Amino acid sequence: SRVPVGTALLRRVVDGDPPEPASLTNAIGLVVDHLDDVERELPTARFADRVTVSGCGIRVLADVEVGGAASMPFVLGRAAAEDVFRTLVTESAADRALNPGLPATWVDDIVGTCCAVVALMRHFDLDTVELLDGGSDVAVGQDHTP
Repeated sequence: SRVPVGTALLRRVVDGDPPEPASLTNAIGLVVDHLDDVERELPTARFADRVTVSGCGIRVLADVEVGGAASMPFVLGRAAAEDVFRTLVTESAADRALNPGLPATWVDDIVGTCCAVVALMRHFDLDTVELLDGGSDVAVGQDHTP
C-alpha cells in the first residue's frame, strides 16, 4: 500500500532550524493519518511479517545510519531509527550537513524521511523495517503469513 506523503510535503510541514517539536509532531501525525487509511483498506496490515520501505530518501537514511554507503536492502531496527531521528531533528541544518553519509542536497529533506519512517514504525509497533533502494516516493510494502 502506498502512503501519499513524500519528503517534499513533510519538508513544508517541518518548521525551524533545528525543527520545532510541534512541527515534527504534525509531520508524524500527517503520516499516521495516512497509515490509518492504509489500515482501513488493509485490516491485516498490522499483522505483516515484513514491512519494506522504498523511495526517495530511503537510501540516504540507511547511509546516515551506517555513516557511509549502506548495502541495500538494509534492515533498520526501531532503536536505530529513533536514534537517527533524534540526532537529525535536534541539529541545525549546518550541523546535519556534517553527518557522514548525508549528501548536502538532503540536509533538509532527510528530516521528512525520518519522520515518515519513525511514524510507520511507531504506528505499527515494528521492530524492524527493510529499506529498499529505488522509487520516487516513500512506499510501504507488507508480506503476510497466510
